[in-house]
Amino acid sequence: MQSHFEQRGPRLDTTSPSVRHLQELIRHSTQVSIAMEGGEQLRGTLRWQDADFLALQQQSELPLVLLNRSKVVLLRALG
Repeated sequence: MQSHFEQRGPRLDTTSPSVRHLQELIRHSTQVSIAMEGGEQLRGTLRWQDADFLALQQQSELPLVLLNRSKVVLLRALG
């Protein structure tokens, strides 16, 4: 039986083309533009992804911004 600390959330489906594409953007540190629900526009580099969030680095001296995947309406590579 697993303890509370050993339980894991939903796994990322690495067979999904969109997940593989995001991993490629992360691997190559490609700049991206992201549109969120409500119209907010963000730019930066994706650092990691999991089943619920994307981590965006907007500037090297700033902390990561966590974006709820379900609130992203558009993600476009800039480079």
